[in-house]
Amino acid sequence: MARVSQAILLGAAAAPVAAVIVGLRGGQAPAESVYKGAIVAKAGALSSFDLGCYMEADPSPLETGGAKGRSYRGLASTTVSGRTCQNWLAAHPWEIGITPTQDKKTKVDAADPESEEMVDWGNGLGNHNYCRNPGQEMEGPWCYTMDPNAEHEKELCEIPKCPPHARDFHEEAKDLKSHVEARDCQCADQLYGSTETTADTSVALAGLQKS
Repeated sequence: MARVSQAILLGAAAAPVAAVIVGLRGGQAPAESVYKGAIVAKAGALSSFDLGCYMEADPSPLETGGAKGRSYRGLASTTVSGRTCQNWLAAHPWEIGITPTQDKKTKVDAADPESEEMVDWGNGLGNHNYCRNPGQEMEGPWCYTMDPNAEHEKELCEIPKCPPHARDFHEEAKDLKSHVEARDCQCADQLYGSTETTADTSVALAGLQKS
């Protein structure tokens, strides 16, 4: 009886693993049609940092080719319907055939190592299944799905748009530095607002006893 119970428990534990294996292979596809490389994917909900956001347009003259989320490099790998994205280098269930292109970074002034960089965004594809918009054919990042149904071959991913004027922390730090007059001054009011308090913060002294 104990052996039968143990077998039942082992079978129940193995069921989710079998389901995962079938899901990765995309149903009943023959083994030879399944991509053999390692498929990179993250399980569970993504943090806001990993999910990121995408730019509708290039945010500055220093960037080109990144509109409509082509510059998105986040880790989202599921679509708006919850379907898992296909690896961009895989050939099943969909033949993708898009060649990965790299981002190109160059200095505005090649002779100045401190010069700002210009970025010509590539398509962001590689050995992964993260949402991208390689040809800017959709309004935002998308992917081929693992669903063999033609109606769900491609789907948009649920990724927020970046705010039009994202905070520039480097510039804010420079502005703060210019407003603080000196490093050895009494600058607490400038940094923290005020050092004054209206509360009674005095501490009563305990009675002293002579030895």
